[in-house]
Amino acid sequence: MALLFGLAASVILPWQYLPGTPFTLQRIAQWLITGATLLVAGLALRRELYAKLSLAWQGPRKLVALPTLALIVAAVLLAPLPRVALLELSYLALLAALILLVAVATPCLSTWGWRLLGAGAALFCLVYAVLALDHISLVWDFGNRHDFGPGFDNVRFFADVAAGVMPLALLYVVVRPRPSWLAAALVSVPLGVWWWMLWVSESRAALLGLITGSLLVLWLFGRAARWPLATLAVSALLGLLGWWLLNPLVQETAASPFLRDITSSSGRLALWSDSLRYAWQHFPLGLGPMGFADDGQLRSAHAHNLFLNIAAEWGLPLALLLLAVTLKACLDIRRRVMSLDAAHQPLYACVVLGFVSVLVNVQFAGAQVMPVSALTLALVVGLALGFRPRQAPHEQHDTVSQAGLKGTLLWSLMMLMLGYQAVAGVSLHALSRDSSATCFEAMGRSSYYPRFWPQGRLECMRLEAPAHWLLQ
Repeated sequence: MALLFGLAASVILPWQYLPGTPFTLQRIAQWLITGATLLVAGLALRRELYAKLSLAWQGPRKLVALPTLALIVAAVLLAPLPRVALLELSYLALLAALILLVAVATPCLSTWGWRLLGAGAALFCLVYAVLALDHISLVWDFGNRHDFGPGFDNVRFFADVAAGVMPLALLYVVVRPRPSWLAAALVSVPLGVWWWMLWVSESRAALLGLITGSLLVLWLFGRAARWPLATLAVSALLGLLGWWLLNPLVQETAASPFLRDITSSSGRLALWSDSLRYAWQHFPLGLGPMGFADDGQLRSAHAHNLFLNIAAEWGLPLALLLLAVTLKACLDIRRRVMSLDAAHQPLYACVVLGFVSVLVNVQFAGAQVMPVSALTLALVVGLALGFRPRQAPHEQHDTVSQAGLKGTLLWSLMMLMLGYQAVAGVSLHALSRDSSATCFEAMGRSSYYPRFWPQGRLECMRLEAPAHWLLQ
């Protein structure tokens, strides 16, 4: 719940009330929300967290875990910029810890907890839809596609959030004694606005994720998913109708209803081919963490694909391991669907829809390294991996090893990583701000390259401050 409401607040408050760039404010908000959640809930569930993590060291899994740990350590220590690599490691490690924390807490959610989660997501969609419509009406005659994701530095970051939050809003329909047409209608209206913004801004990755997720959920759950899928389909049709009839970005004389060639890769094919080339040329450790932001080409600072980004920066073996873990998670979800009773299937259908949607989206975006987008990813993936029918307290504790000291040490390590993020992150922000003009001059135009901060190109930072401690 902290993640959901923190996510909503970090979108709406900077946009409505706080001065400054949304990206910077949302990055700070992400750090605060992650830190507070791991500090409080992580301390309370440190035994469960350690028990979940220790599964990787049991039996034959240890033969994979030890080389994996060695590769991670080597990738950081042998990176061209070890201190930046350590910052990237702490960021990704705490993101993984957040996913695990959500997963171990999810079985504790009561029916009322799920209702509150669904109502919170639906309320977020409603409030944002009202504020967005107000903003769009003011810029109707001169706005651009980024105005269809207000509150974000880039409309694609809105699409990252939509891919995960929209399925969670459907919980409002199914987590009740009996699904009702009234509840479905109430949710369809704000979701229709969100669909409309996705269609008009041509956010193809999020649209593909939601549609793919709907088809897979229909295949997995069948009639059990009829309420959430019917609600989502109606809202999608409302948004599509709005895109056709109310699209200020397309002129009446335009030959096509699309603003651009939607069949193009938008430069992703070049990024993906370079990722594979880097992974092969720098086998087995890759360019080094955050290496895409320092490859000598003034372009996107990440590969717009989760697995290819890991392959390029951390090495092909770790990318293949992440892919194997993801496929294993998908198989576990399928087995869980088959064993669920009919009462829980509609609820889990919404969660699986969000899981598939964000996973598809992250293959065409950099959601894992973007603020708020990463929080959405952690929340939805954690819910999907940890979902169980609610267990009694004694059933939960019986499965947790008595590893209080080890759990406390794990929690302390997370706090150290959080502290390093604060110190190194503030330093990197200063470099990001100071090196923007250098990058703009090199490109001949104003263009940001987001990664940890809006200006993500490390080569520009090195030109600006070659003796900085992070860049040694």
